[in-house]
Amino acid sequence: MDFFQAVLIGIVHGITAFMPVSSSGHAGLIEDFFHIGGPETLLFEALLHLATLFAIVLAFWRDIQKIVAETILISVDVLTNIRIFVENKKNGADKRYQKISGTNYRKLTLLLMVAVIPMAALGVSSRHLVQIAFGSPMAIGIGMMMSAILLLVIDFIATGDKIPKDMTYDRAVWMGICQGIASFPGISRTGVSMSVGLLCGLNRKVAVKFTFLMAIPAVLGALILELGQLGEMSISGKLFAYYFCGALVAGVIGFFLIRRMTKYLQRARFRGFACYNFFLGIVAIVSSVVK
Repeated sequence: MDFFQAVLIGIVHGITAFMPVSSSGHAGLIEDFFHIGGPETLLFEALLHLATLFAIVLAFWRDIQKIVAETILISVDVLTNIRIFVENKKNGADKRYQKISGTNYRKLTLLLMVAVIPMAALGVSSRHLVQIAFGSPMAIGIGMMMSAILLLVIDFIATGDKIPKDMTYDRAVWMGICQGIASFPGISRTGVSMSVGLLCGLNRKVAVKFTFLMAIPAVLGALILELGQLGEMSISGKLFAYYFCGALVAGVIGFFLIRRMTKYLQRARFRGFACYNFFLGIVAIVSSVVK
């Protein structure tokens, strides 16, 4: 991979990371076009995920602070309830338990915790299959067409009005499952998560926020898995500099686009993104067949 290719992938990744199109699918198609491959590209993918993670954290820093605070308070309340349970059983008392999900942000925090479990399980169990799919334009194309169909379906469904306090935990499980499935290249993480959130009846603002907040553990998990596979791999300082520049470009573009996309997705129709996914999916499949 040369400097131009690394920067090009960084630009495309930064633009597509927070749109309902697959950034990993685009990166995979570009790498296939330029015949880029090899274990060393894992480092570049890890750096791209790190850039995406920084962009999300900076954009949602206030929400993250509140979620961390609620996580601490939830832990305290759980420990308090355990103590109350033991005292009630031991002394025959009837002390009232602390309410775990009292506020909207606390319920949001609990929903995110629940969603992470199936997402992490799918991400770990399917990592080898994901690596194989990443190198296959056919698999990427199929994933993009699946995303296109889902985006078209959601465009004809009325927007819900639920907030986190109205959402049940089984819906969070389904959103986590879909986030795990979206680790396959070609399937848009943003598109799938938002679609499932809207299907669960969430209003657009909450669906967008939940999607991006849930992307933090998803991207962090992918980063950890990729770093774990690097082992004792050695690359030249020149190649690392190319990777770093590409990731830096992706992070800067992503940081400036994520807030705009957050507002845009709250009111946007998805059919344009669906058509784009469908077209690019066909191109990827055809290129795989004729190659």
